[in-house]
Amino acid sequence: MIDFDKLALGPCMATFAEPAKWRSGRLADWVAITGVYDDAYFPLDPLGGDEGMGGVHITTSRPVLGVQLSALAVEPEQGDLIGVRGKMYRIHEVQADGRGGALLVLNDAEGESDALPCIYP
Repeated sequence: MIDFDKLALGPCMATFAEPAKWRSGRLADWVAITGVYDDAYFPLDPLGGDEGMGGVHITTSRPVLGVQLSALAVEPEQGDLIGVRGKMYRIHEVQADGRGGALLVLNDAEGESDALPCIYP
């Protein structure tokens, strides 16, 4: 059996990941993590078509952070906070890839009244 986490994800994270901070309700404080940040392409159809590919073609972008789950103390959850590139995000969705990684789909949390400021120690 191939250890995808060790042979592929580890070197990928070592090469492309950048520093971030993560705040989970299950942990006492902010945790320094690394991940691959992207402002990913996202198809959108305001009329409810098939994955944004219906009759109206509108695209937007959505920030995501790819993480290696074995590097985290607990699994991230919807609602956790992520600070990356000086901005605060709330995890909208965790999409595990089944190979040891996860894509954290992020929402901008800068305007939230209960979001913590993105100031790192």
